[in-house]
Amino acid sequence: MNILVFQHVPHETPGLIGEYLHKKGIQFTIVEFWKPYKIPNMEDFDALIIMGGPMGVYEGPDKFPSKEDEINFIKNALDKIPIIGFCLGSQLIAHALGAEVRQNIVNGKIRKEIGYYNVDLTDEGLKDPIFKSFTTPTKVLQWHGDAFDLPAGAILLASSTDCANQAFRYGNKTYAMLFHNEFTPEMVNNLIVLDKDWIHKDFEFNEEKVGQEAGEYKSLMQKQCSMLMDNFLSLI
Repeated sequence: MNILVFQHVPHETPGLIGEYLHKKGIQFTIVEFWKPYKIPNMEDFDALIIMGGPMGVYEGPDKFPSKEDEINFIKNALDKIPIIGFCLGSQLIAHALGAEVRQNIVNGKIRKEIGYYNVDLTDEGLKDPIFKSFTTPTKVLQWHGDAFDLPAGAILLASSTDCANQAFRYGNKTYAMLFHNEFTPEMVNNLIVLDKDWIHKDFEFNEEKVGQEAGEYKSLMQKQCSMLMDNFLSLI
């Protein structure tokens, strides 16, 4: 088994997913898009995992130079290999499927979700193979201000109060998660520093609380990430 990983910035690594793959002895290859890159042939891989990042799908090549290469790869890989995207990764999948991605606006104001939240699995989500062994509501890490429309033909799997479209399946092998399952406490605390301006703009963010919760939820996040990856890799 060989997994392809798209990583957009140095600090949003595969995290707990990488730990899971190492533990299972599963080979994976990371394309680091902040460096000169070459995307390998899809035929050499059994699945694609797309990580997050601070850029927006609606931004131009000056801020998101790898976007079109990624979109083309995703379109070519649809229904051929299992695909899962987290946060920016989910937005890229939605965009590749023709859905609009934009800032999450609620009642005329930007509505961010940053920190640990509950998401509700839909009836379809509870039945879906990707969420086997999960219960609802499910605790997740959110770190976004953007949202996607549900692509035509996609099945909504999870929702939250402030952002209705949290996760979807397209076909039998493609999954998009607006939230994160892969962040370690170290990654969360690093983002609190790196994203300091953004997390406090138009949002009431409690750094101490979220940093503490990152430690408190560490075991839960590890368990859920392992369950999710077990379920995802069973699609191969």
